[in-house]
Amino acid sequence: MNKKNLKSILAVLIIILILIFLVCIEINTNKEYGNIGIDNSELNIFFFNVGQAESILITNNNAKMLIDCGNNSDGKYISKFLKEQGIGELDYLIGTHIDEDHIGGMQEILTNIKVETLYMPYSTYEGKQFYIQLEEYIKENNINKQQIEKSEDKEYKLGNAIWKCLNVDNSNSSDKNRFNDTSIVIKLDYGSTKYLFTGDITDSIDSKIKGLEKVDVLKVAHHGAKESTSSEFLNIVKPTYAIISAGNNENYNHPDQSVIERLKEAGVEESNIFITKNQGTIWLKSDGNSIIIEKLKELNLDGAKKVSYRSIFDICSYFFIKIS
Repeated sequence: MNKKNLKSILAVLIIILILIFLVCIEINTNKEYGNIGIDNSELNIFFFNVGQAESILITNNNAKMLIDCGNNSDGKYISKFLKEQGIGELDYLIGTHIDEDHIGGMQEILTNIKVETLYMPYSTYEGKQFYIQLEEYIKENNINKQQIEKSEDKEYKLGNAIWKCLNVDNSNSSDKNRFNDTSIVIKLDYGSTKYLFTGDITDSIDSKIKGLEKVDVLKVAHHGAKESTSSEFLNIVKPTYAIISAGNNENYNHPDQSVIERLKEAGVEESNIFITKNQGTIWLKSDGNSIIIEKLKELNLDGAKKVSYRSIFDICSYFFIKIS
């Protein structure tokens, strides 16, 4: 056997081993989660692990709301999980603002899940191709997209829960540096428990929002970025629990340690600070009086971390060319 044939055989064997290894990863990362048994008599909130992005599911009494849809690559995994729970319809879909890590997966959601009402800040910004395509899809498919206004008085029902929009900027800013502060901010009340969902608002406006009050659970703004979650804001909302949606992205390194320190200084115990990149998807349950939090480490809907068969083929092809 000549050296060239031996080299080719060795290349094939190595590629087979790579294929076996990557297929095992594919099976593990794309597994079915099945119906996990959501009790609709309670309030359920899922802060999904979608890496450096954000998506939150709220259910109560057969009513459902999805706040944000993660990145483009996350949409199909969020849809898949919803369907596995028997959720084929959403009462509300909220796109807090037009950044890709919050609404990138929205078109996939709209394709697979029926949506009664879609709310997003008003914008005609054309600087993001994915957003242009999303707007075209919404129009072509007659999605019921509505413009929401901030109000301390206007209430919306979600089962037995009540929610309000405390912040939104519909001024149609073309300044991409202001998109975070256009975020829809939602305060939700269920029984005696209160929750605040803050999108990506920054510390330049957070303490100025009208209608803020003490809450039990705070979804920390902007993945825990240092320019979010001011001390003044925390002194108003005084949360017991803080949830941070963040991924292992060295470009951002969220959450910033200064935010963690501000949370602690505001009285949040370290054990009550949950970060999705560390604890996985956070499942909160409440009967209206008490709150139970469960960490679903294995429920990873981060599409960026999934291995596709196309990527397996590309890796093997590249390796074969190099070794041949």
